[in-house]
Amino acid sequence: MVCGLVLLALGIWTMNDKSFLEELLRNRLYMDTTYIILISSTAMMLLSCFGCFAAMKEIKCFLLTYNVLMLLLLVVLMVGGTLAYIFREQVEWTMKAEMMADLRNYIPGDSSDSVTRSWDEAQSQLQCCGFLTEQVDAPWQMWRYNKALNPMPPDSREGTVLPNSCCSGAHQGECQGGTSNVYTGDCLALSLKYVQDHAATLGAAAIAVTCLMTLGMASSMALFKTIV
Repeated sequence: MVCGLVLLALGIWTMNDKSFLEELLRNRLYMDTTYIILISSTAMMLLSCFGCFAAMKEIKCFLLTYNVLMLLLLVVLMVGGTLAYIFREQVEWTMKAEMMADLRNYIPGDSSDSVTRSWDEAQSQLQCCGFLTEQVDAPWQMWRYNKALNPMPPDSREGTVLPNSCCSGAHQGECQGGTSNVYTGDCLALSLKYVQDHAATLGAAAIAVTCLMTLGMASSMALFKTIV
C-alpha cells in the first residue's frame, strides 16, 4: 500500500509539473512510463486491500488470486521501469531535430498552439532561451531563424527579437537579444538533463517497488501453505 502511494504521488507529480516538455520531446516513452506507473500504483493499492482481506479471512482461493494478480502487476511495473531507461538512451538522438523544427514553427502570442505553449513553459521554467548549435555563439541566437519573430534578418545578432519567455519580467515585444535580462541557458541541454534525471527516478522507483512486491508475494504464499 505504501509503495502504491509513493508511485501514485510520483506519477501525479510528473503529470502536473513535467508534461510541458512532452511536445518538445516528441517521444511517447516518457509519458507512457508515467501512465503505466499511475495505473499500476492504483491497482497496487486496491490489490493491497484485497490481500489484507484474504489474509484476515485465511481464504486460500483469495490468497492464490492475490499472488497471481501481484505477479502480473510486477511484470507490468518492470516493463515500465525498463521503458524509462530506454527513453533515457533514445531521447538525445531525437530531441535536437524536433526542437529545431518546433522553433521554426513557434507563433508568438498564440497560447493555444501546443508548440508555442511548450516552448514558453520550457523557457520560463528552465530559465533558458533557444539552444546551442554550430551556427550560433549563444543559445538565444537560434531565434533568428524564426520568421514570425524575425521576418527580416536583423542588422546585428543583438537585435534579434526573442519570445517574452526568454527574458525575466519582459512584456510584449520587449525581449531582445543581448540584453541583461535574457536567459542564457541552453534549452536542449537543460531539457535533456531534466527529463533523463526524472526518467531515471521513475525507472528506479518502479524497479525498487517490484523488489518489495516479491516480499509481499512470499509472505502470502507462506500463509497460503499454513492454511489447512
